[in-house]
Amino acid sequence: MEEISEYAAKAGEAFGRLIATVEQLRDPGGCPWDAEQTHVSLRQHTLEEMYELLDAVDSEDADGIEEELGDLMTHVAFHTDIARRTGDFDAASTADRVRQKLIDRHPHVFAGAEQITDPDEVIDQWERLKRTESGKKSAVASLPASLPALALAGSVQRRTIKAGLKWPEAVDSEQKAVFETRQGETPEESEQRAAELLMQVSREIRQAGIDPEIALRTAAIQLRNRVLKAESIAGETALADLNEEERARAWKESGSSE
Repeated sequence: MEEISEYAAKAGEAFGRLIATVEQLRDPGGCPWDAEQTHVSLRQHTLEEMYELLDAVDSEDADGIEEELGDLMTHVAFHTDIARRTGDFDAASTADRVRQKLIDRHPHVFAGAEQITDPDEVIDQWERLKRTESGKKSAVASLPASLPALALAGSVQRRTIKAGLKWPEAVDSEQKAVFETRQGETPEESEQRAAELLMQVSREIRQAGIDPEIALRTAAIQLRNRVLKAESIAGETALADLNEEERARAWKESGSSE
């Protein structure tokens, strides 16, 4: 067994005690509510805990972050206990699986590969290894459709650009972006102006009788579907692995009418 630090050993023991507590709660003679929970019944609660964690992060509340992380760890314990009882997986297999993923996705740390100093290169390597491991070449197919519209749009946009696709193409004057960072402006000031712009745009769209959440989700899905079509045109090769001419051709064809 490989050597682990004192901190890691202490954390492992504490997590083990949490797993044992949840196990006792869900065993016969424990808590009837806990015992009847399923992956589906916990779905909304897990989502709420994640948003509560994000609130604590935004508030820079260290005590709150610790509490909400603990609640999320409890959900990990519950979900893995549910799966253990059905023979699907358990906490140990889950931890081992994600640990191995971290090792495999960081060959520059664990496998003696050439060191990487650029964070963007790390991301590129991660995505490349992910495609190799899964056998899936799609940059966008794994995005959960249940993401809020703005988060979904941001993820689709980021992955579209990361795949090397020239998006957006020419933008007319009516659609031209109106937000630009200003020289000497702090990140906080830029973020505040961006928030005000988003609020203004959302208000104007609502005043026009349009639900901005639905409109943005529709646009995000349209972009995702175009990327999927370009990937289909590209065949067995991931878009990011095509040369620039081949990628441009697939992207152009994906935007043409049937």
